[in-house]
Amino acid sequence: MKLALVSPYIPFGRVRKAIISGDASKEIISSLTDFGIDLIKTEKHPMLPCGLAKHADMQMVNVCKGVFVYAPDTPKSTLSALKTLGYELIEGVSRIKSHYPFDVAYNCAIIGKNAFLNPRYTDPTVLSMLDKCGIRIIPVKQGYAKCSTCIITKEAIITADPKIHERAVEAGLDSLLTGPQRSIILKGYDYGFIGGATGLISENELAFFGDFNTLSDSISICKFLKKHGIKPVSLAKENLVDLGGLFPLCVSYNGQ
Repeated sequence: MKLALVSPYIPFGRVRKAIISGDASKEIISSLTDFGIDLIKTEKHPMLPCGLAKHADMQMVNVCKGVFVYAPDTPKSTLSALKTLGYELIEGVSRIKSHYPFDVAYNCAIIGKNAFLNPRYTDPTVLSMLDKCGIRIIPVKQGYAKCSTCIITKEAIITADPKIHERAVEAGLDSLLTGPQRSIILKGYDYGFIGGATGLISENELAFFGDFNTLSDSISICKFLKKHGIKPVSLAKENLVDLGGLFPLCVSYNGQ
């Protein structure tokens, strides 16, 4: 089976390779495997707190097609697996720490040619690579920009962050603003983010790390997804879990 690398977070066919937290449940892993997805399971970053230690969106950012910028001390097993797939890996200069805002240097939401991030705390290498790739930086106060942003298409997002929503609309994106989804579980925190509990598994399927219907805004989210031709896919029976998102890496040619 021939594979092609995807543009950041938005596949153009059936996903065959993806990154997910090593803390994902057996049920979630099994559901993704049933979709024919081979998973790279992250390991703990030594500087991140327990609830975030294996979150891919805290350890690295897919700055453009085929390129990741990663935090120093990111586990070598993850990097080796990415390199084997053909990704170029660039080490950032910012060493992440265990507390906000020094843990968000690589937490950037890239939607098509737009990158939502807090430039004050984002790694300089990430900023430089985004500029080199022709991606417009849209400053937001929210340091956990990737966690807070559920990417639907290159033109559409879902977020509970009012400022990300506002800036997205200003940038010409279609954005659905929801209330905080307090049913999303994030160990050690009051609740998690929708961006950290989802990920595209094809150009028209969005996977949820739990039962989609447990979300308080599931009806409005379902309508928004339908508007953009996206089907919600529940990967487990219980409440959603924030795992740092699913990063699609490769798709198969011609849907094979």
